[in-house]
Amino acid sequence: MSIYLHKILPLLISPLFLFIALSFFYSFTLRLKVLFLSTVAISILSTPMTAQLLWGELESEYTLKTPKEIINSDAIVVLSGNASPIETEEGFIFQWADPDRFFGGIALFKTGKAPTLIFTGGQLPWDKSDQTEGDYLKGEAISQGVPEDHILVTRAVQNTAQEALAVKALLGGNTTKIILVTSAFHMPRATSLFEAEQLIVIPYPVDFKSINVERTIMSFIPSTGGLNGTFNALREFLGRLYYRFKL
Repeated sequence: MSIYLHKILPLLISPLFLFIALSFFYSFTLRLKVLFLSTVAISILSTPMTAQLLWGELESEYTLKTPKEIINSDAIVVLSGNASPIETEEGFIFQWADPDRFFGGIALFKTGKAPTLIFTGGQLPWDKSDQTEGDYLKGEAISQGVPEDHILVTRAVQNTAQEALAVKALLGGNTTKIILVTSAFHMPRATSLFEAEQLIVIPYPVDFKSINVERTIMSFIPSTGGLNGTFNALREFLGRLYYRFKL
């Protein structure tokens, strides 16, 4: 019981909880129906349960696989989103955000699934570092035992559409079979963009967010984490809708 108290008590002083509590109070006392319904909606969207359901839908097309289950291809393509540059007094260093894509690509290469490992040169407009994410990951891959002459890095890219174009340019004009490594929720959108460039895509989804998530009483309590999870899931749905009409 004490563990739940430790988890629930901090929520009582969170900005989100205070907002919801005040909204419910004023909607009841002032009989504001619209405010009440809006508060109910925010409360539901802020629960980890809602976020988990949305992530489950985003990842529903795929299951977790091992490298041995993947057929051999011409190249392994690891999309950016693994690490980001942090400025320090001694210059920029990269900090891991979610290394599942990187280690998924390493595992595929070491299993002999393709002779070439490609990293995309992720670099957002506000990144001040001269080094792209792909350059950093190349160094990390070498430290993991991948030969340097088997690693390629694309030009600097800012989104998935640019990644697809850059990989196509790097590989040349011929149709190529690639193993695409990215987060499970991101895989459908990424696959459609790479296939639009006439690449044959073998999906290797990683970074599952809805697998083996235990549902507890905390799953039904609004939190900033739950709201952020819901927002990120809705953003991916919006991205899919955008590219469905664009492609």
